[in-house]
Amino acid sequence: VSTSYSSYILWKYFLSTAVSLNSDFHCCAESKPPKKPFLLLHRGQSLAFDVIFKPTLAQRLEGKIRVLVGDSYSNKTIIELVGEGHKDEFTLDGLEEDTKERNAKSSLKKDIIDAVRVNHIQFGDCPVGKPCRRTFTITNHTRTKVMRFEWEADAPFQFSPKVGHLHPGCAKGIRVTLKSDVPATFRRHLVKCKVTKINFEVPRRKVPDWDDRMCIVTWKDTTRKDPAANWPEKEKV
Repeated sequence: VSTSYSSYILWKYFLSTAVSLNSDFHCCAESKPPKKPFLLLHRGQSLAFDVIFKPTLAQRLEGKIRVLVGDSYSNKTIIELVGEGHKDEFTLDGLEEDTKERNAKSSLKKDIIDAVRVNHIQFGDCPVGKPCRRTFTITNHTRTKVMRFEWEADAPFQFSPKVGHLHPGCAKGIRVTLKSDVPATFRRHLVKCKVTKINFEVPRRKVPDWDDRMCIVTWKDTTRKDPAANWPEKEKV
């Protein structure tokens, strides 16, 4: 199944499977082979297919697979394929999909299946008073823009780093810690990340990476009142 802007890779696997399943099927050997890929499933048999979505544009794309059972066009099953190609400048990678959100959105209108982005962290059951940690990465997909990120989260969720810079084409690991001193349940707790583009007066290659886990050390000149004193002429602040 393919369109001008994407492809759903299924048929190569379908054809190879159809040949292997029908190698022992002789009852219809004298009839003409079907023009479309087919397979024979005996009673109790099942078969799974992998569908790979490869978008080439940043947009929502839809497709359909029509499955005919037997020779009757009335006995037809339609499988809807929905994918969303996106090319964001700033992405969160390594998160899970909220299947409840996907099912809830899809149930609003049965003939439309929504493509839900991956934006969910599942902590599971965590002992009271002990930290539970999950990790993911953030990526800057631009070629020239340095981005500043800041997580707007409060206790009991802690992000590390919470504030930082992300250089073009770079990724940074983020650790989320959940620690609650009392029994509590969190369902779809919303956390926002504020992302802004920043400009530096110096060349980008001279701008070091930074986030709030790092310490910035500056030195200031001090005056020695006693020439025999052994403290340094510069003081760390």
